[in-house]
Amino acid sequence: MVVVFILATMAGLSLFAINQASDRRYSSQAENFMVWLEQLSDMAMLEGSAYGVTTRKNGFQAVVFYNFNWYEVSSPDVFYFDDVVTLSLVTDSEENERIINSQNIRSADRPKLPDIIMHPDGYIEPEANLSLAFENYQPSFFFQQEEDGFNLLIQRNIR
Repeated sequence: MVVVFILATMAGLSLFAINQASDRRYSSQAENFMVWLEQLSDMAMLEGSAYGVTTRKNGFQAVVFYNFNWYEVSSPDVFYFDDVVTLSLVTDSEENERIINSQNIRSADRPKLPDIIMHPDGYIEPEANLSLAFENYQPSFFFQQEEDGFNLLIQRNIR
C-alpha cells in the first residue's frame, strides 16, 4: 500500500508540473507578442512612420506606410505562434468583437491593408483592445490599451 501511495503521489505531482509548464508556454508566447506590438509602436514613433500589423499564414507581419502604400518590413521578423491562435479586436461591448486573423485576405492586384495601425504620435487604431485565444488552451489573453495609446497590458481571462 505504501508503494502504491508513493507512486500515486509522484504521478500526481508530475502531472501538476506538466500543466504548469504548458501554462508558462502560452503565457510566454502572449507576452512575446505584446513585446512585438510594443516594438512596432516604438518604431513608429522613432521613425515618424505609421506601422501596421497584417496577418500571414500562421503568423503576423509588420508593414510600414510609405509613399501612399503599405510595404512589408524585414525587421521585426514575422511573429509566429506555436499553436493556432485567434486574435480579435474587442470594443467595450462583447458583441462587437471582430476576429482579425481570418479576414482581409491578400489579393494579387491589391496590397493587404493592416488590421492594426500604430501611428507616429503613439495612437493605435482601431481604438479597441485585443483578445488572444489559443486553440488548445482554455484561458485567453487580453491586451488592453492604456490611456497614452502605446503601452499594452496583459490579463488572463478564462473563457
